[in-house]
Amino acid sequence: MIRNSHLVFLLFFCTSVWTNCEAFTFQQRSRHNLSSIAMRRNPSHRSRTNLNRFPRGGQSDTASPQLVSGLKFTLVPDFGGTSTFDNLPFLQSTLVFAGANVLGFIISLLTGSHLHLDLLGTGAFALASLPSLFSEHCPTRIFVSSAAVFTWSAKLASFLFFRALKLKTDGRLQDTLSTVSGTFGFWLISFMWGIICSLPHTLGTTSAEPGSSLALTLGGIVYLLGLATESMADYQKWVFKQNHPGKFCDIGLWSISQHPNFFGNLLLWSGILIMNSDSLIERGVSKGGEGILSSLWSSRRVFVAFLSPLFMWALFSGQASGNLTNAVELAQQKYGKDPKFREYLETVPKIIPNVLSWLKQLIFPTKS
Repeated sequence: MIRNSHLVFLLFFCTSVWTNCEAFTFQQRSRHNLSSIAMRRNPSHRSRTNLNRFPRGGQSDTASPQLVSGLKFTLVPDFGGTSTFDNLPFLQSTLVFAGANVLGFIISLLTGSHLHLDLLGTGAFALASLPSLFSEHCPTRIFVSSAAVFTWSAKLASFLFFRALKLKTDGRLQDTLSTVSGTFGFWLISFMWGIICSLPHTLGTTSAEPGSSLALTLGGIVYLLGLATESMADYQKWVFKQNHPGKFCDIGLWSISQHPNFFGNLLLWSGILIMNSDSLIERGVSKGGEGILSSLWSSRRVFVAFLSPLFMWALFSGQASGNLTNAVELAQQKYGKDPKFREYLETVPKIIPNVLSWLKQLIFPTKS
């Protein structure tokens, strides 16, 4: 049986897709109107536009601009349009996440396998970033942001898939994926995670603004620190488990944080948010006059993008405390009798470590 909450989320998804389709249609009409006005006012613009027309057999090269406008709906977005914001890249990403998670749900129902969970759930981020990477008019900011998302997604999905091949099953999800409703809920949450987590990037791709070079540089540094932290944490724990089976990992980054991989993930997505933050501010458009309300309205996309780190913090905190999964319960069953483990839980921060200790471990990691 599908729970009412699942139906609500499904309704939310369908509404989001419909809304973005309507927004795309509206913006296509706006682009055509702006193009027509520019052609009437500027003959040189008209001559440039003629280069983009597509005459067919017997048809003159004075094809209607409306036909050309209708051809813009492609897999690769065009960032060279007249509108500052275009929802098409966000719609494309939404469809990619929806397709990947629907496929994952079907495979789970048919096979009951755990091998594809992270390969599809996390790999969808890389697929969603590809159209922006291959766009001809992609601004540097969007290219860097897309490359950052693709690198993280491909790296993490590959590692998690490799781990799944070795472990075969994930004990934390055994009960959840044993029922149809649990499986549906898992993939629905995976879809919502993809949409909300990627907001700093996907909203950034809707803006044609070049953004701030300072924000791009600072965001890139934060992203690299987060990527290094997450990658090192995953590597340290994997090697430790191979050399010390049956023991809990408390070396390297794991000695200063119970979940340093969560901390790294928060950092890297915060970096992507910083990269795109300046370009998400709508300039030259006021809503309700000047002042604070106008500034808040023009920055509304920044506030929406902030949902990403807030959502991930809630997700990671729930996992670290055992409120969302049985990971804490499983750890207690394995290591609960070890006094060092109990001391570890009491003294080591769950997610965010001491900054100086973190930088020290990142540069000079301790070995087992």
